[in-house]
Amino acid sequence: MSNQTTDNHGTPAHGATRRQVLRAGAAATAALAMPAIVRAQPKVLYVNSQGGSWEAAARKNLFDPFTRKTGIEIKSAPGASFAKLALQARTGVYEFDIQTVGAPNVVQAMKQNLLEPINYGIFGRDTVPAGQILEHGVGNHAYSTNICFNTTRYAPGSIKTWQDFWNVGKFPGPRSLGRELSQTIVFALLADGVPRDKLYPIDLDRAFRSLDKIKQSTRVWWTTGPQIRELLGDGEVNMASVWHAHGVALRKTGAPVEIVWNEFTMDRTYWIVSRGTPRAEFAWEFLKFALEPKNNAGFCVDGAYGPLNPAAFKYVTPEQARNMPTNPAYASGAIEFDARGMGDLMTQAERRFQRWLQQ
Repeated sequence: MSNQTTDNHGTPAHGATRRQVLRAGAAATAALAMPAIVRAQPKVLYVNSQGGSWEAAARKNLFDPFTRKTGIEIKSAPGASFAKLALQARTGVYEFDIQTVGAPNVVQAMKQNLLEPINYGIFGRDTVPAGQILEHGVGNHAYSTNICFNTTRYAPGSIKTWQDFWNVGKFPGPRSLGRELSQTIVFALLADGVPRDKLYPIDLDRAFRSLDKIKQSTRVWWTTGPQIRELLGDGEVNMASVWHAHGVALRKTGAPVEIVWNEFTMDRTYWIVSRGTPRAEFAWEFLKFALEPKNNAGFCVDGAYGPLNPAAFKYVTPEQARNMPTNPAYASGAIEFDARGMGDLMTQAERRFQRWLQQ
C-alpha cells in the first residue's frame, strides 16, 4: 500500500512535507482505532431519477433543500428497473436506495420481499394520511394518462371517451398508444363498453379483442413521454394516450391540443426503499422531508403532477390545480387502478402483449 497522502478526491499530494505525512499517518491510525459506528460512511443517498422535469422539480424542491437541512447529499441514479431492484436485494450492491414506482409494482415487489418496511420511528405515522400507504410504499404524487387530440383535426370537445378514440369511422386518422399493456389495457376495455365499475377482474381476452380493432390505426406504440409529445406536436398522429404532464407541456408551447379530463386513469406513485440498503435511515429521513405538504406541493407544481396529500393543496393556486389529476374538480372523470388486481396479472399479460405487437 502506498504511503503517499492524497487530496480530497484521492489524488496524490506530491508536495506534502514530512510533517504532513506524519500527521496524516497518525490520523489514520487513530481513525482505525475508532469503533465502526464512529467511522460513519459519507452522508449520501442515491435516488433513482427519471431525468427531465422530474429531476429538475426534485432537485429544486426536495434534493437541495434536504441537503441544506441535514447535510445528507442526494445523488441521482438513472436507469432503475424492477430487475435491478431484485438484483440489489440479492447481491447487496446498490445503484439506488429509493425510487418511485406505480402501485402494481409495489405489490409485485412486496410479493418478492424487495422492500424495506416503513421505519415509523423516523417517518412518523402522522407524516401522511393512512390512505397514502400501500404495503411498504408511501404515496407521493399522481399522474394521469388522458386522451389528447389535435383540435385542428377534430372539433374541440368532440372526443370525450375511449369509445370515441376507438371510433375510426367517425374520427379517422392515425393514433398512438402506450407500448406497455398497463398503460393501455383499461382503455381497451372501456372502448369495448365495459362499465367503469366492472373493469376488475380484468377480462384479458376481451381486452385483446378490443386492441385488435385499433391496431391498424395505431401508427406508433410510444414508450416515453417526450416521444408522444413530439408525435402529437409534429402532427404525425391526430390523437393519443398521453401522460398528462406532456399534454400540459404541449399546450404551453401553443400546440393546438385538448386534454380530456374524462375516463383518465390516475396512477398513484409511491416511494419505496430497496431492501437491505445500508442507507435506509437516510432514506426515511428524506421521505419524511419530501412529503411535508409544502415540499410536496412545490415538487408537484414544477413537475406537473398531482399531490396525493390534500394538505398540499394549501400551497397550490387554482390555476396550478387546473393541470393536476388530483384536482377535486376532476374526481368524477378519474379511474384508479386496482393495484393488487393489476400486479397479479401484469407479468403474464405483458408477455402476451409484446408477442401480440409483433404479429
